[in-house]
Amino acid sequence: MRQIGTRGVYGDPILPDFMVFLNWKELPWFWHGFESFPFAVLMVVLVPGLLALVFGFLAFRSRVSGVYFSIITQALTYALMLAFFRNDMGFGGNNGFTDFKDILGFGLQAPATRTTLFLITVLALGLTYLLCRWIIASRAGRVIQAVRDAESRARFIGYRVESYKLWVFVLSAVIAGIAGALYVPQIGIINPSEFSPANSIEIVIWVAIGGRGTLYGAVVGAFLVNYAKTYFTTVLPSMWLYALGTLFVVVTLFLPNGVVGAVASLLPSRRRTADA
Repeated sequence: MRQIGTRGVYGDPILPDFMVFLNWKELPWFWHGFESFPFAVLMVVLVPGLLALVFGFLAFRSRVSGVYFSIITQALTYALMLAFFRNDMGFGGNNGFTDFKDILGFGLQAPATRTTLFLITVLALGLTYLLCRWIIASRAGRVIQAVRDAESRARFIGYRVESYKLWVFVLSAVIAGIAGALYVPQIGIINPSEFSPANSIEIVIWVAIGGRGTLYGAVVGAFLVNYAKTYFTTVLPSMWLYALGTLFVVVTLFLPNGVVGAVASLLPSRRRTADA
């Protein structure tokens, strides 16, 4: 969106392009306050966190889990996608938000700004990894792993399984919100198609290819899949989806623990060979 909250020559607000196109005279009420950068950053954390809190509370209280929980979350994202496609929602309809110019007065097309955003993204990735590592090593993390492996047993022992699942769900939503806030300025466009269930499936492919049960496996999988997507769209522009799907099937069948698991399994054998 272009210059939301800034003022024109005569003090009138400069509206985003899509609102000019739709002949809207003023910003919707829910956009007020976003002219302040600290407020926008706060909303990046609060909005997805509150949505996850409400949805997760209702779902986990009803003990919805497993594939049913996955289906419900996909249905929620699909419903949001259909809602945001509507022009009267105030989110740009099919076109979404485009033509981002600057952030905090720095031009988004300037090399220094793009480099800074990239470094901030790398820093955010590193801090998120360290945070997740710390959580896993804590007592709460061990309970979460117990819930993952044997939810009913953890509940019978006396742990409030729903509470642990809820705060992890909220934390993941906050992390996703931060990732989205870093993604949009670097890409330059955001539209409701990002809510497509295919994007969620792609993240599952990251984890499957990188390696389940590890934090760095998801990171490795994200790099590998996105590199493969870039490569296949260039070499096989009409069949890149099939090539990516074939890669997923091959890894799932022959590398059930992903690339990271395959590499880890080779290390002990190398040590034994060296000792021999």
